[in-house]
Amino acid sequence: MWNIEEIKKDVKENLSDYRYNHSLRVMEEASSLAKHYHASESEILKCELCGLTHDLCKELSPLENEKIIKEYNLPKELLLKENKNIVHGFIASVIVKEKYNFTDNMVLAIRYHTTGYPNMDLLGKIVYLADKIEKGKNYPGIIEERSLAYKNIDEAIILCLNNQIKNLKEKNKTINPKAYETLRYLQEES
Repeated sequence: MWNIEEIKKDVKENLSDYRYNHSLRVMEEASSLAKHYHASESEILKCELCGLTHDLCKELSPLENEKIIKEYNLPKELLLKENKNIVHGFIASVIVKEKYNFTDNMVLAIRYHTTGYPNMDLLGKIVYLADKIEKGKNYPGIIEERSLAYKNIDEAIILCLNNQIKNLKEKNKTINPKAYETLRYLQEES
């Protein structure tokens, strides 16, 4: 079984300094959110590990992505241009399961950290939010997102998704259907 220091070393070897530092900040934010929402010690560790590894495959080449997608029988649609921003989560989720023996809910949190997914558990919510609001990010609306993250986690995710969808629409970029599914689910639940 890997410990967090060994995983940090492994992640550092696979990412640029920029991406590794982002991953460390996501890990810290995930830990902070988990503690705020009274997660158990084991859940806090899961949040930290997911934050650390969520972008493990973000810097792979399209050829490397294709190889892993074939090897693990992942959906071929992940290779389409409109899925370029989510493919790394899917690939990382199978790698962390095999390499570090992450639990199923950790795998889900990493797979969908860019879009969220309906009926997310606390871990999934924390990993999604921590990636959006980590201290190194700065974009319109982030101050409100950060503040809301520590008041009402579901409302914070709704706000992040709405901001993300609005931003992608303004740039004429494709919006993954999972983001809409997550948004609808959370709006119906609140």
